[in-house]
Amino acid sequence: MVVAAEARAADLSTIVIYEPHPVLLYDNLPQEEPATFWGLFNVAFDHRAPGVFQDQFNPLNFREWNSQDGNVSHFTDYNADNVAMARHAFSSAFRSSAQEAALDLDLPVLEWLRKQQGFPAGLLWNSLDSVDERSVSPLYPSYRSNERSWWDEQSESSALHYGVRLFRTDPYAFLSWRIHDWQRVWLLGDARYYYRIFGGQRLELALSTPVVDGFSIEFGASCDFGIHQAEQKIGLKMLKTFKSGCALQLALEARQQPRLVASITMPW
Repeated sequence: MVVAAEARAADLSTIVIYEPHPVLLYDNLPQEEPATFWGLFNVAFDHRAPGVFQDQFNPLNFREWNSQDGNVSHFTDYNADNVAMARHAFSSAFRSSAQEAALDLDLPVLEWLRKQQGFPAGLLWNSLDSVDERSVSPLYPSYRSNERSWWDEQSESSALHYGVRLFRTDPYAFLSWRIHDWQRVWLLGDARYYYRIFGGQRLELALSTPVVDGFSIEFGASCDFGIHQAEQKIGLKMLKTFKSGCALQLALEARQQPRLVASITMPW
């Protein structure tokens, strides 16, 4: 279940939406790891699809967080786009799972690439891998499970990731880092540079600071420049997750009319 509430500085109106989502149960029995593409795909899809559908059907997806239009009446059209949203979620989960499965195959070229060191090899591998990095949305106000998976992975993996996403309508280069000592992680970051031929360029920054176990503070900023007049946006999020799967989040976007969004995500 996802509960979202939004308050505007202009009218202090509040909107509450309840959105149930299924929770899949998995057997805890040990199973042999698959070695074929289809077996790896099934494992990746079963792991990824619930989070993708949960994020896609979040109530806040029915309005544009960064839209200049302050009208929130689009919530009444909730059921109109269910099919299109489900199709988009399935396509995203299918594509990401297929990519992950292909990179997990024990092919000689992939084994050779995994063992390579240096900047070119890291650039190529991170551009193909790091699937969850694409889900980072520093200005999106509600909890996203895939984005949280990326921050968790980044806190435990190597200190630096870099790559390019070329096969998109808005290709970008990214750099992710981790600042830590032998006791704890102090700061996680992800920076992007978007190049759009007809839409100018964009710089985007996302920072996440784990404060205590299950509680983190996240900062996001973006700057559009180039063809159109430069535009800056800033967002701040506070997130608390629980072992039960429940997540509480409070998000604030600083702009001409500040916007505050509180959301609760819980399994049932």
